[in-house]
Amino acid sequence: MGLIAHQLENAGISTVSISSARDITTAVKTPRASFLDFPLGHTTGKPWDLDLSYEIVLQSVSLVEQGSGNKLKDLSHRWSDSDDWKDEVFPAGGPRQLEDQDVIDDRLERWEEPQYQTQSDLEASFQAHHGEECEICRGIDF
Repeated sequence: MGLIAHQLENAGISTVSISSARDITTAVKTPRASFLDFPLGHTTGKPWDLDLSYEIVLQSVSLVEQGSGNKLKDLSHRWSDSDDWKDEVFPAGGPRQLEDQDVIDDRLERWEEPQYQTQSDLEASFQAHHGEECEICRGIDF
């Protein structure tokens, strides 16, 4: 989402992202983002907690008022009273146990260039653009 946000910002459209993945958001240098230490896929809170979702969105959108530049705002909401939920998200004893911790990092290795699942996916990306860059992809190297 950060790459798309950059393109929209270049077109003059302000963006705000809500993230539960600080490392990715920081690496992409998303123009404006709020961070919540919540499980992935739950960036606006627990299902059916409309008050929390509304508050998260309201606090995040307020970043637009702070102007341009890379901003990452930590929101103070907590998923639960304890961090026990992380034990299920990051189980101990996995394939890449982090030093001195009981959690694993099972994410795939990251590369600077776009990755494709198959050679046909790579070829399809070139064909979809007819050899030209679209407004959204401008600046992204294929």
